[in-house]
Amino acid sequence: MPGTLHVLHGYIGAGKTTLARRLERELPGIRFSADEWMVSLYGVDPPESEYRAAQERVRGLMERCWRRCLELGQHVILDGGAWKRSERDHLRAAAAEVGAEFRLYALSLPDEEALARVLARNEREPGHLHVAENTYRMLRSQFEPLGEDEVVEVVPPALTTAAST
Repeated sequence: MPGTLHVLHGYIGAGKTTLARRLERELPGIRFSADEWMVSLYGVDPPESEYRAAQERVRGLMERCWRRCLELGQHVILDGGAWKRSERDHLRAAAAEVGAEFRLYALSLPDEEALARVLARNEREPGHLHVAENTYRMLRSQFEPLGEDEVVEVVPPALTTAAST
């Protein structure tokens, strides 16, 4: 019996990793974090000129692994933002290809609160992928909201704070 693909949609600092870790424990499931893989392979602040190619390599490797986990009946939690509709559609199709269920979680916070979380994380947890304030603001335009036809589970902000885990 194929598993379930759990996809988190939210911008930087919305609490995706906190929720992903919670799901990993409670389901239980296998969590895949592109940021963690990036840090392990390329360091906390990879060069901008190489970032996109490195990220694509990491996502490709992860997808081969998580697809197999779904085939084996596992819960798979993708700890990423699923920022673009095309990415979410790809993930839905990938889950369907192996007969897995697909669950989409919507996380959001006001930008200033999310940015404050990111900057605090940069200081508190130096082993995480570093996100500078200008990077946070620059990338915002690449974040696509969910479509009205996308079925989601809305996650209250109280469940995405580190204290709630």
